[in-house]
Amino acid sequence: MANTTFKGPVTSINGFIGGPNKNAGDTQQGGKNTYSIGANSTEVTDGTNTLTAAGNEGVLIYVDNGAAGAKVYAFSDGTNWKRVDTLANIS
Repeated sequence: MANTTFKGPVTSINGFIGGPNKNAGDTQQGGKNTYSIGANSTEVTDGTNTLTAAGNEGVLIYVDNGAAGAKVYAFSDGTNWKRVDTLANIS
């Protein structure tokens, strides 16, 4: 997948997929499964695949247990997965 940098507002006609998409194929953004916290705040897993924060800076994901066990959107700052509501590391 390519990395793209945008300047200014980003508009999406069909919306952004940040959580699981039960209708997605294996290669579509969003996937079919939710992510959960891995070993610590630097990785998340869907049970099969692991995403590290270091390799996915700027990526937005949906974590089903990232807010002290509650669901939350999170993004990678290049070191940790951060909650979008508090900017704290997922936990």
